[in-house]
Amino acid sequence: MHDHADTVSPRATGTHRRPRVRFAVLVAAITGWWTLYGLMLARQLVDMRSADGEVYGWTGALTYAIGSTWAWVPMTVAAYLVVSRFPLGGGRVGKHLAINAGLVVGFIVAKAVYAWLSNPLFDWYPTRPPLLEVLGTSVSNNLILGIMVVAMVHGLVYFEHMEDREHRVTALEKSLALARLEAVRAQLNPHFLFNALNSVAELMQTDVDQADRMLVAICDMLRDGLRADTLQERPLRDELTHVRNYLMIEQIRLGQRVDARVRVDDTCLDIPVPTLSLQPLVENAIVHAIARSRVPGWVEVAAWQDGQTLHLSVQNSRAVEGPRTDGNGLGQRAVEERLRLLYGERGQLLRDARDPAVYRVALQVPLAAPRPLPAASAARDATC
Repeated sequence: MHDHADTVSPRATGTHRRPRVRFAVLVAAITGWWTLYGLMLARQLVDMRSADGEVYGWTGALTYAIGSTWAWVPMTVAAYLVVSRFPLGGGRVGKHLAINAGLVVGFIVAKAVYAWLSNPLFDWYPTRPPLLEVLGTSVSNNLILGIMVVAMVHGLVYFEHMEDREHRVTALEKSLALARLEAVRAQLNPHFLFNALNSVAELMQTDVDQADRMLVAICDMLRDGLRADTLQERPLRDELTHVRNYLMIEQIRLGQRVDARVRVDDTCLDIPVPTLSLQPLVENAIVHAIARSRVPGWVEVAAWQDGQTLHLSVQNSRAVEGPRTDGNGLGQRAVEERLRLLYGERGQLLRDARDPAVYRVALQVPLAAPRPLPAASAARDATC
C-alpha cells in the first residue's frame, strides 16, 4: 500500500461529458427523424391535393407537415427520459406500465393543446373548435402514433443498455486480465521468487515441514494467478486463501518484522467479491511500508457485513522512514476500476491516510441479493 497521503481521485472529466454528448446526438437524431417524416408527409399532401385537382404548393405543405411533426420532437425526448428511468420489462411492471400508458395519454393531450393553440398559425381547422373536440380528434390521430413512439424509444433504450453492458463486460475482462497479469508479475518477480526460494533453502536445513508449507503456498499462488477461468467474482473464502498464502510466504521471509492478522466474520466467507481484489492491497502494504521499514510492522485484513454491504479493510503500519514516492498506484487503481465496473456507484474504494502511523484502504462491496444480517458482529480473530 502506498505509504503516502492519497485521496479518492475524481472521475475523469470526459466521463461527465460523454453522456451530454450522447444526449445531444440523440436530440439531433430525433429532430432529423421527425424532419424526414415531415418531408414525407408534405410530399403526400402535395400528391393527394394534386390528385384532387387542387393547386397546393410545397411551401404550404411543408409548413403544415413540419408544424405537425416537429411538435413530436420535445415529446420524443421526454419519452426517452421517462423510458430510460421506467422501462418495461424490468422490476415493478405494474408501476412502469402505468407510467408508460400515462406517457401516451400525455402525448394525446399535448398534441390537442398544441393544435388548439397553434390553429391561427397553421389553420389545422377552418374555425377553431372547442378544446374538447380537438382532444377527441387527437385521440384518433395520435393514439397509435404515440404507442409507436414509446415502443421505438424502448428499442433505443434497450439497445443502449445492451451496448453499455457489452462495454462493461469488455472493460471488466481487460481489468481482470490486468489484475491477473499484475498478480503473476508479483509472483514471478525475480526478487520475490529469489527471496522466497532462498528462504525455502534455508528452512530445508532447519525446518523441513515449514519449507514444504512455503513451497506449497508458492505453488498455490502461481496456480491461482495462472488459472484459465476468468470469473470476475469469487467467494471471499477463496480470495482470503490467496491472501493467506501470500502473507505466509512474506511472514516466513521477513520473520519478526511483520505481524499479519486476518479478522473476518464467518458469515461473510461465501459472499462474492472481485477476484484478486485483496492481494494487491496486501502486497502494497508489505512492499511499500513494512518490508522497507527498519522497525517491525503489521498488516491487518478485516471483513464484516453491515446491512446489505460487505466491508473489506486492509490497514498497515507506515514506514518510519517516511512516504515512498516511486509507487505508481496501479494495483489500487485496478481494484477501484473493477469495483466501479462491477457495482457502479455502490462499489467504492476509500483511502484513509489521516493517521500518520496507519494507512488504510477500505472496499465497499454491495451484496447481490438481500442476506440475513449476522446474529452477532463478533469477528473471528486469526493469525496467518
